[in-house]
Amino acid sequence: MRILLIGQPNSGKSTLFNAVVGYRSLTSNFGGTTVEYTRGRGRVGGEVVELVDLPGLYSLHPASPAEDCSRQLILAGDWEVLVNVVDASQLARSLELTLELKDLEAPLVVCLNMMDEASRKGMVIDVPALAETLGVPVVETIAARGQGIVETFRAAIQLRGGWASPPTGAVLYAPEVEATVRELAQALGAGGRAADVSAFDVFPPRAGQVGRHCAEDHSGNAAAAPCVVTEPAVKVEHSASFPNLRFQALQLLQSDPQRTGQLSAATALAVERAQSEITRRLGQPTDVVLSSARHAACLNLFERVVRLTRPRGDWRDRVDGLLMHPFWGYVFLALIFLGFFRLVFDLGKLGEAHILGAFQLLISQAGQLLSPHPTAFAAVKGALLGTAGAFAIVLPYLLPFLIGLSILEDVGYLARVGYLMDAVMHRVGLHGTATIPVLLGYGCSVPAVMATRILTSRRDRFVAAFLAVLVPCSARMTVIMALVGFYLGAYWALAIYVLNLIVVALAGNVLARIWPEIAPGMLMEVPPYHRPTLRVVLLKTWWRLREFVVVALPLLVVGSAVLGLVEFLGWQALINAALSPLTTALGLPTAVGLTLIFGVLRKELSLLMLAQALGTTNIHSAMTSAEIITFTLFVTFYLPCLATLASLVREVGRKLTAVAATALLVLAVVLSLLARGLLRLVM
Repeated sequence: MRILLIGQPNSGKSTLFNAVVGYRSLTSNFGGTTVEYTRGRGRVGGEVVELVDLPGLYSLHPASPAEDCSRQLILAGDWEVLVNVVDASQLARSLELTLELKDLEAPLVVCLNMMDEASRKGMVIDVPALAETLGVPVVETIAARGQGIVETFRAAIQLRGGWASPPTGAVLYAPEVEATVRELAQALGAGGRAADVSAFDVFPPRAGQVGRHCAEDHSGNAAAAPCVVTEPAVKVEHSASFPNLRFQALQLLQSDPQRTGQLSAATALAVERAQSEITRRLGQPTDVVLSSARHAACLNLFERVVRLTRPRGDWRDRVDGLLMHPFWGYVFLALIFLGFFRLVFDLGKLGEAHILGAFQLLISQAGQLLSPHPTAFAAVKGALLGTAGAFAIVLPYLLPFLIGLSILEDVGYLARVGYLMDAVMHRVGLHGTATIPVLLGYGCSVPAVMATRILTSRRDRFVAAFLAVLVPCSARMTVIMALVGFYLGAYWALAIYVLNLIVVALAGNVLARIWPEIAPGMLMEVPPYHRPTLRVVLLKTWWRLREFVVVALPLLVVGSAVLGLVEFLGWQALINAALSPLTTALGLPTAVGLTLIFGVLRKELSLLMLAQALGTTNIHSAMTSAEIITFTLFVTFYLPCLATLASLVREVGRKLTAVAATALLVLAVVLSLLARGLLRLVM
C-alpha cells in the first residue's frame, strides 16, 4: 500500500520516513530543503508499505514550486492513506493544513509529532478529544526517539481501502458561504468532470502513473512547473467523485487568476459569480473569508483540546538567548564559522600529502608499464592527475566541510544562521534562506547552485547562485592556501578572503539594483536543537558528496586525459600563444595560459599543472610575489568549473548562465588588473 507523508516544514516527516525506510531521504532542520519528494519501502508489522515523503507545505494553495508539486501529488490520488505529520508544539498553526486535508474526505491519520517539545512548552494535549473532534485517528509520536512510529502506520494500515464518509468536525463556514459553496459544487456536478475543471489540475494525471520530480521551466513562471511523470505506479481505486465536488468548489473559490483563467467560460463565470456573492455579503475577498474561517476553527479547536501549564525552561533557551542575540549572535556566528573553517583546513592537510604521494607512485608505475605506448601513457597520466586532484586536494577539504555542515544543520544551527543573516541578505534583495547556498559554496559550487532550488523566484535563484559561485569553493581555497598562503604567508591569503567577501557584498548590491525586486519577508521554522546522529550525518554528507562524484569527477578525469594528450602532442604552445594577450595584460608568464584552461575543468588543476608549465616545483623561483597574487585572484574569480556551469544551466537556464559566466570573466580581469597596478606600488 502507498502512504503519503504530508506536513509543514520541520514537522518531522523525513525523520518518520527514515525510521521506516532507512535511506533515500534527507532529514533537515532548515525549512524547505526537501525540494524533490522521496519514496521508499519499509516493513511495518509484517506488512510492506510504500512511503512517499512530500516537500513541506503550509497549505493546499501553494506559494512555491515545491508546495505546488506536493499539492499535485496529493490530488493525483495515487495513494491509499494520508499521514498528516503535525508539530504538536505548534498545534494551532499546524491544524490549518489538517482541516484542508479533511475536506478531501479521504483516509487520513494525524501524527502528533514532537510531543516532548509540546510538553516542554507546557502544553497538555487531550489526544482522544482531538481525535473525536477531527473524526480521524490521532497518534502521539516522538519520531526522533522512535516513539509512536509503529502505531502511526498501524493506524494507517487499518484505514486501507476505506474512503471516509463526510468527516465529523468539518469546518463549517458562515451560512451564506456554505450556501454559495453548495451552489458552485452543484454547478460543477451538473457539468461533469469536464476538461475545464481538470485544467485546474485538481484531478489525477494519466491513470496508473505518478509524478516523480517537481520540474520547473526557466521562464520564472512557478505555476507552469508540472510534476513530471516518469515512472509507473500501482493504480489506486478512488471514490468516483475524488476529489469531491465540495473540495473542488472550495479550491476554485480560492484559486489564483492564472488557474481560474484555464477554466471554460461557463465554469469561470460560475466561479466569478460565487466569489462576488461572498465578497458582497461579507465584505472581504473569498480567500480571506475562507482562510479566516479555518484559522478561527483551529484556534477554537486548540482551546478545546489543549491545557496550558508552566513551560519548563532548559539549556536550549539559554543557548538560544546567546546564539540569536542581536549582538552576541553575530559574534558567535563569526567564531563558529572561523573555527569550522580552521578545522576543515587542518584536517584537509593531514590527508593531502599522503594521497598525492600514492598517486605519484601510481603514475610512475603506469609510466613503466606504458613506456612502449607514449600516447596511451599521456592520456593515462592526465586522467590520473585529474583523479589525484579530486582525491588528494578536493576531497580532504570537501569531506570534512560537508560533515561539519551536516552536523550544524542537524543540530538546528543553520536555521538560526538564516534568521540572523536575513537582515544582511535583504540588503542585496534576498532573504536569509539564501545564506545556505552561499555557505555551501565554500564546500563545492555544484551543490551550492543546486541548493538555490529552495528559493521561489527565478531572480532570487540567479542572484543566490551567482553569489554562491563567487565565494571560494574548496578547490579555490586549495589554490589560495597552496600558492599565496604557502609562498607569501597567511596574511596575504587572509587578504584575498577579505577581498572576496567585499566583492560578494558589492556584487549582490549591484545585482539588486540591476534586477530590482521587493525582497520577500521570510517565514521560516526555527526548529529545536537536536542531538546529531551519526547515521543521518553520514547520509546527508554522502547525498551532497554524490553530486561531486557523479557530476564533477567524470568531467575532471576525462578532461584531464584530453589535456594530457594536448600536452603530449605539443599543442600547448599554440594554446599559450592564443591566450598570450590575456596573460601579457595581466603580467603573467605566457606558459601559464594552458593552466587556466585546466582551471575551467577544476580549479585545483590550475595549481597542479602550474609546476609542469613552469618547469619547476618552486613556483616562487619562476613567478614574482605580485604574479602569484595576480594569478590566484584570476583563478579565484574567473569562469567556474564545467560541473558548476552545467549545474547553472540546469537551475537558471542557458541565457542567465552565459550572463553569469561573462560577468565573472570580466570581474576577474578587472580585479587582476587592479591588483597588478597596486602591487607594483607595494612590492
